[in-house]
Amino acid sequence: MYGTANSEYLPFMHMGEQEYSVKDWMKEYGAGENLIDLFRNLSKDISILKANGWDIKGSEIYAAYAHARECSNDMYTTTWMSGQAYKDYIAASDTNRFNYFSVLYNFRGDNHPPLYALLLHTVCSFRPGEYSKWYGLGLNIIIGLFAILLLYKTVERFLGGRNVGLMAAALYGLSAAAAITASYIRMYSLVTLMVIGVAYAHLNLASKNWEWDKKDRRKLVFFTLCAYFSQYYSVIYIFGIALTCVVIMLVQKKYKNVLRYILTMGITGVVGIAMWPFSLKAVFAGSRGAESIGGFFSLEGTMDRLGTMFYVLVHNCMGIPEWLFLILAAAVTILVAVLLIKDKQEADRSRIERALIVIVPFVIYFVCISKMAPYLVDRYIMCIMPWCGILLLCGVMFAIKRLKLNSKATVAVTAVCFIPMLVFSDSLLVGNCEIYPGGQECDIIAGDTDCIYLLPEGWWNESAEDTLLLSQCRDTAVVREDSIDVLTGTYKAETGSTLLMVVHEGVEAGDNVKNFAASLTDPSLKKELVEKSRESVRGNTWIYYEVSAKKETVSDEGPVEDSSTAADDEEVKGLLSSPEDIALRCMDDEGSHYSFTYDGMEFTAVYTEENWKIIDSYRVHYISDMMIICEALIAEHPIHGADMVSFRTPEDMADEWALHNAAYAVLPEESEWISHAKDVDLDPYDQGKSFIEIYEDRTGKEFDLSDIL
Repeated sequence: MYGTANSEYLPFMHMGEQEYSVKDWMKEYGAGENLIDLFRNLSKDISILKANGWDIKGSEIYAAYAHARECSNDMYTTTWMSGQAYKDYIAASDTNRFNYFSVLYNFRGDNHPPLYALLLHTVCSFRPGEYSKWYGLGLNIIIGLFAILLLYKTVERFLGGRNVGLMAAALYGLSAAAAITASYIRMYSLVTLMVIGVAYAHLNLASKNWEWDKKDRRKLVFFTLCAYFSQYYSVIYIFGIALTCVVIMLVQKKYKNVLRYILTMGITGVVGIAMWPFSLKAVFAGSRGAESIGGFFSLEGTMDRLGTMFYVLVHNCMGIPEWLFLILAAAVTILVAVLLIKDKQEADRSRIERALIVIVPFVIYFVCISKMAPYLVDRYIMCIMPWCGILLLCGVMFAIKRLKLNSKATVAVTAVCFIPMLVFSDSLLVGNCEIYPGGQECDIIAGDTDCIYLLPEGWWNESAEDTLLLSQCRDTAVVREDSIDVLTGTYKAETGSTLLMVVHEGVEAGDNVKNFAASLTDPSLKKELVEKSRESVRGNTWIYYEVSAKKETVSDEGPVEDSSTAADDEEVKGLLSSPEDIALRCMDDEGSHYSFTYDGMEFTAVYTEENWKIIDSYRVHYISDMMIICEALIAEHPIHGADMVSFRTPEDMADEWALHNAAYAVLPEESEWISHAKDVDLDPYDQGKSFIEIYEDRTGKEFDLSDIL
């Protein structure tokens, strides 16, 4: 929902950069980025079409658009891309604020109408470049409060009076049904509000004996259109309530009112389709729409589906077993019927009509959705959940009122009936508020981390559930298991960088993943990935790798490549557990000369600009201890990496230190190089370099082992 609301002409996130996107087309031929661009492009488009004999499909404009659409539909493109691209997908960027054309474009082929996404995009546009779950949750809470207020007004005015209205608002507002509706960041909170509004508009007409003015008509049209633009399934509820009202008017022989009502609703429907014609394709030609229509006409498993959805409805709304709800509903219905028969008044007919206007569309919608919904879950019946408990409440309160008890007895009986309903439906007891899973916003990723998301064979970009993770990474690549070869040799990160590989739970993290990691780096860069740790996160496997330089070892025949790295030695336990163990202390006022203690020996470390020099560094043998000492040093004075933008890490500094130690161990005492090897200089210049590279930089000549030995 965040993606389709906030991404710029990109309904689905790609597995890589696009060759030519709809965003590019919009800048070249469409709305551009401002009014000046729009008018300039319109002038250019008219000139192109005029020169082409007004043949739209034969013009370069249409050809470019077709190419952009083709690139947008290519979900399997696999290239490296920046994490910022994922941030721009879920957050409104600075160049895409209040861009409602983009939202409408993203929803033109969606299974849902765009009204909720337009509202969400508006909220996000006030905080460009930022993502928060509270933008959606906050919007839902506000919509939910309006729904509760409108529910109160509807019940208070048409169904039971002020006290019953307050109880109805509390019964729904504190229920699990309201909590799960508000916590689901999609359009179902909005359609719940609009369905209540549709009921309110029709009850308002009925209360005026179907004689209504322009204001009443505007309410009817407004709520009907908004419900339609919120969720297509709302049409079923609108049809149910319209059918009920037409029958009531026909029974009352109000034929002119029937005609006026049908014309109003018919014109409203035509206007809705004209405003959003893509709805016809979504409902009748879309995969989800065809599935729903097929389910409506199918009798297979009807009773099982009705039973499952009835359990979902009652459990969320009332928190009691469905059989108990049926018994209570039947008992209240019989009691109300008996009281109505005993007390025949003209006003009762109006009350029955209003009850039917609420009950009949509720039943029609529930039965139809139980047959049509692709999944038997609560979101498809959220919009009618307010009426589940309220219908029972209104029946109970009607019966209590007709029993004509004294005031104290009325209060006591009301409390005995209402308090259990309120308690059992409460969201804290029902405990079904898990529709927003959470967790992703807690992922904290270091700024120099890259990420590869490995998907099962044949899958499209299911990494959307971890978009927040990817948006924090520097560079990202999403690839399927059956096409991992496309990333071979493409990873060019600097030494010391971290690569996070997210292995989807559908992929086995075995030898294929190890081989994949080994193939990623460009061999000419002499880098490799060393696995540091792995953990399970939301069912997926997260594997952390460090980018390390391949080391050179010396043999009798000369230097040979050794794929082992200093990080491998980390398995050997060192003497230190934290930077505090070395008791690093400054020895002068300038902050340049430091002393620290290690293994009972005193060491000197000298800091000059962008350089740490450790005297007699060869006496430290454990790589883990080197990293801890370096961590303490850079906490005092960080030094930049080779690019002079990033900063050196304890890991890559320890790698360089280990190279000096190795050189010191093999050099003869008479060698002029041994004095350079005994004290390590840690600066930006030598980051990630091998011993041979350092030698050639210092001497200016090609490496020759005989010169050293």
